[in-house]
Amino acid sequence: MKKEKLSHAEENARAWMETISEQVAALEMDWERLEELRDTDPADLDEDERVELSELVNTAGEFEDRENVEDRIREEPLSVEVRSGWYSPGTGDSSPEEFMILLSTGGPALRIIGELDENLQPIRCRLEHQDWGTPWTGWRDADRDVLETWARQFYYGD
Repeated sequence: MKKEKLSHAEENARAWMETISEQVAALEMDWERLEELRDTDPADLDEDERVELSELVNTAGEFEDRENVEDRIREEPLSVEVRSGWYSPGTGDSSPEEFMILLSTGGPALRIIGELDENLQPIRCRLEHQDWGTPWTGWRDADRDVLETWARQFYYGD
């Protein structure tokens, strides 16, 4: 079976999705438990606790704590933008209904787009890539739940 060769834009999308997934895993992990296990004398840890510590350290990766993960996520995008829907001038609510997080530009370009609910929280997120001369195309392997969690780290209000 021949493996399909990914375009440059698709490789960029795959790599970003991997990074986003790792950041969300670190964001959602039990940081208190990690500190508890780190503060315990290694000789006092049983086998299950050593395995748990190893898994938590692996999930944490380069991050020191949850705040460090949140900061990194907020530093990643080139821009975070919102727009409102259609309405007649003077009669509508111009609060944001959609968002876009631009991750890279040019060839290849990558963005996360989605809708905002009534609390300005991201919903129906999708990852789209584009290369020179090609239209924006959805990345087929994007985990929407992970994208939504990642996108929730931004503020979309005024």
